[in-house]
Amino acid sequence: MFLVMRNSAEYGTTLLGGFASALSQVGGATEQRLHMSTTRDTDFDAQLTWVLPGDALRLDVEIKQASLTSRNEVRRVVERTKSGTPVLLAAFLSPAARDELRQAGWSYWDETGNMLIQNRDPFVWVERTGASRNPSPDSTEGPRRLRSLKGQAASVVLVKLLTEGRAATVRELSRETGVGVATVSRVIELLRDEEFLNDTARGPIVVSDIKRLARRWAQDYSFTKTFKARRYFSLLGEEITLERLRTGELPYAVTGVQAANQYLGAQGRIASLPSRGAWIYTPDREAAERALKLAADPKGSILVGECDFLEQEGIRVLNGLRVVWPWRTVGDLLSTQGRTAAVGEELADALERERI
Repeated sequence: MFLVMRNSAEYGTTLLGGFASALSQVGGATEQRLHMSTTRDTDFDAQLTWVLPGDALRLDVEIKQASLTSRNEVRRVVERTKSGTPVLLAAFLSPAARDELRQAGWSYWDETGNMLIQNRDPFVWVERTGASRNPSPDSTEGPRRLRSLKGQAASVVLVKLLTEGRAATVRELSRETGVGVATVSRVIELLRDEEFLNDTARGPIVVSDIKRLARRWAQDYSFTKTFKARRYFSLLGEEITLERLRTGELPYAVTGVQAANQYLGAQGRIASLPSRGAWIYTPDREAAERALKLAADPKGSILVGECDFLEQEGIRVLNGLRVVWPWRTVGDLLSTQGRTAAVGEELADALERERI
């Protein structure tokens, strides 16, 4: 393939070659052809014609040699009047940058494998997932800059923000959650950079969109990974296990579908997915194994994660069962796939309406 580009830097050529290679693997190399335009009469860095069975798609390509991590960086690119199907190529695109491109109607690809090709006529939709964290961060960003919301401390801050919708200051949020001021500050900095907080001129911390923030959190976080949850089989049966939780002295709180159904039931709603097994938080996993008579089983329906936030974050009691705060349950469920994630969306909708 021959190409003349407005942006003739060698690295730009490397990015374009990687993108072309990724396209050639979509649907099988024998089903399509790629033509690189030699014209310079374009505002874009390059132009490709992707010949598909029965149709062709013109791709107007913009190349950014650096990583794009903020929505503002993306907005400066997509302000241009677009024609054809605009595609942004970069070394890395953060989740926020990808979301902004998607909403602006742009397609994208980065060197970690994140790719979206969207077009209405002809209809084309191709989506691939790569890295969510920058593998080669700019050294000027500083070593202490938070790049992910996956940790336990970040989860405590997120649950508080999702529950309250706002906080007076970083120090107040630190005091209420028990999370260090430095960590809280880094979480808030990330949320400001990705525009999940209203611009209050560095005044109160106010969440702009509760559900969108919950979905962003779930991209990095999960009950099973963050808390290294293990699967078990109950030697006593699931009903007796839940009864032992209710009546025993084990410190715990339930999450997952079981907790979501408790919250939805308290609102008079019928759960969309019957609960099976249990997802349990506890500060002492070995004590839980003994008290509940659990046997390790990779296919077991009881998951136990070890945590240290229950006393500070608090719990609720519904039908005699201790459950985590509902927005933590939302995060736990949204980080999964399929029907359990759908229950998380259902609970998030209910919480947004009722503000439990």
